[in-house]
Amino acid sequence: MLALLMAMPLTSHALGCWNGNNSSGSVTSTLNLPGNLYVSANAPAGTIIWQSSLQSLSLYCAQSIGENVYFWVNPKKLTLAPGLQIGIIFNGQTYTQNSGAINSNIYVPRNGSVSTNLPYSIVLLKTTGAPSSGSSTVSQYPVFQLDGIGGLNAQQGINFNQMINGTVTFTPGGTCDLSANGQYTINLPTVASGLFTSVGSALARNSFTISASNCSTGVRTATFRFSGKADATNPVLFANTGGSAQGVAINLGSSADGANIGANSSNNTRVVNVQSQAAQLGLFVEYMRTADVVAGSLQTAVTIDMLYQ
Repeated sequence: MLALLMAMPLTSHALGCWNGNNSSGSVTSTLNLPGNLYVSANAPAGTIIWQSSLQSLSLYCAQSIGENVYFWVNPKKLTLAPGLQIGIIFNGQTYTQNSGAINSNIYVPRNGSVSTNLPYSIVLLKTTGAPSSGSSTVSQYPVFQLDGIGGLNAQQGINFNQMINGTVTFTPGGTCDLSANGQYTINLPTVASGLFTSVGSALARNSFTISASNCSTGVRTATFRFSGKADATNPVLFANTGGSAQGVAINLGSSADGANIGANSSNNTRVVNVQSQAAQLGLFVEYMRTADVVAGSLQTAVTIDMLYQ
């Protein structure tokens, strides 16, 4: 009887996480890769080939002993494709299988539960050994599992798994020529500080286009990745780093979908098909209020990394 009493609590201690509001929710969610996902054989190892938009998982977790929730990337340790590995971006940091337990900072109290939203992006990273042609298809490939610090438990059906489906195509790669030598200066007009009606209000949107031309015949897509100093109040926005104005930052977005491009590495890549050896990406910038506005000047710098595939 003593052995039985000692053994029974083991499964009841297991951390469980479901997509939804309670333990009847799903334990899987599948994201489909884009149809134009190409991998250049000459891209450096460690390059982010593709990044998903920011995912916001509605999560319910329960536990009997009190424990934090952790990401375990590539829980089954499966090879994704030659020259590729899976990863996630969480709180602006990139993690892979080698990262081990990644703390989500979600704490489930003893004999309790928690409902929350968990934001993250999925990324594909280039490794060595990618072929210069061919394709590879993945079906229900596990990106990560949510579990405790001790690792993956053996109890089935209680731990959320993010999955992906899709096909990646390998190309020999090449380069393109950037317009304006890759240097773009956007001047926004002067606006009155009193016109910002509330936090989150935007003014003076200015649209522009980044162009790539004379692309090598092996190039199928151009991937643009944006980075810069994030605003302290709203880290999706780009901070005022060279001016005296306060309470205002810069919102950058893509014209095609109107979506933000995050300074904090959230949803910060855009992929454009190369057609007739050229590609164009439409963008916009605008002022956005983050707090009480103090009049002055505003200046920021955005770095654009480009990958041709």
